[in-house]
Amino acid sequence: MGKPLVIRLLTSLLLAALTSCGRTEPLVETIALVLDAGSADAGRADAGTTDAGRDAGLVDAGIPTSCANAPGPQTAQRCSQKLRFLSVSRSMPSCFVDVRMNVGDEGVLEWDCGTTMGRAEVRFPRARFTGVVSGDLLEVCFGSEFDWTDGCRWTSAQALRGTLTAGAIFRLTYSEAPLPGQRGCVVPCSASGEVLNLGP
Repeated sequence: MGKPLVIRLLTSLLLAALTSCGRTEPLVETIALVLDAGSADAGRADAGTTDAGRDAGLVDAGIPTSCANAPGPQTAQRCSQKLRFLSVSRSMPSCFVDVRMNVGDEGVLEWDCGTTMGRAEVRFPRARFTGVVSGDLLEVCFGSEFDWTDGCRWTSAQALRGTLTAGAIFRLTYSEAPLPGQRGCVVPCSASGEVLNLGP
């Protein structure tokens, strides 16, 4: 191979290696986000494609990457439980994920009780999840938006799901994507974690 071809090949491999490492720190302080629930642009006529009609790949596919900031409990009859954030595991050790809780942080779950389905809210010092309790099952979500050094603006969805039984573990899932219409963004990170239901 000639030198120009070797240089282009080595440059391509280096760029691929760098972008597959995930992000390690945000460009600026992240902010809480209020968006509609669902994937970044799910339901749009062009979901899953770029403006030119070509397949966009990861941006529009699969796991939701934004959450609605819904109202919390609204009835007079409310129940509450204490929570503790136990762990977070990133898809790659070098990844930055916009999880707003530190291991050991304690939070509070409040929900409309006395009905089979009601609004719910989980509050940690820097994160507020909202959603519903249906029977014994809690499903709440929190979203954020942040800028990154790749020049893209990103959105995340962080969901907690589990049962209201004292001692049970709520599962945390974290997903993210660049906002639609951006190009040259790095590979998204993901994460999972655990929150302990301490009971009343």
